[in-house]
Amino acid sequence: MKINICIVCSFILVSCSTSKIENQVVHDFIKEQLLIRPNCRYVEKQPVKRLLPLEFYEKAFEDRNIRLGDMARVIPNSYPPFKWPVDSIEIQKLKEKYEKENTKQLWKKEDFHGLNLKLVNSKKIEKSGNPISDKLYGSETLAVSKPIITTDKKYAFLFFRIFNFGISFGHTTDKPILMKNLNGKWKTIETYYDPNIIN
Repeated sequence: MKINICIVCSFILVSCSTSKIENQVVHDFIKEQLLIRPNCRYVEKQPVKRLLPLEFYEKAFEDRNIRLGDMARVIPNSYPPFKWPVDSIEIQKLKEKYEKENTKQLWKKEDFHGLNLKLVNSKKIEKSGNPISDKLYGSETLAVSKPIITTDKKYAFLFFRIFNFGISFGHTTDKPILMKNLNGKWKTIETYYDPNIIN
């Protein structure tokens, strides 16, 4: 009985610790983005698919030896030499861990505590023709995935999209990013893109 209680307590502690790290990643990422986009005040309630940034990173990692100028599927947005802090073994572990999770988990107001952001469900509002869509029309809105944290808790993957609410054309920013914990703050160290898509 005591062993079972210890196991349950350990599981709860690990879950709380992971949840706290995920929260910190999201907060630090959003603070970073708000410096670039101070007018972005809305967050899409439905998170972007969690595994998406890892899928981008995996393609970039697999194509890392393809020469620049040749047909790589995904490449880093920085200059060579590129760094690959997450290897194929870790990629596989993360895929197995996060594939099992509940993908229907929506963002909650508490997830963005202290960030002065409002949650919106753009698909629901647009379908219903709710008058709030007029108020939001054209507003910069952020859609972001739940973070993927590496086993050593040093790196995190996120995918984000910034779009203008209600506008189906025009400029949209889509980026898979890799963040690193630097002295207790999560900082973006790399973004990735598909060089075969012309924006």
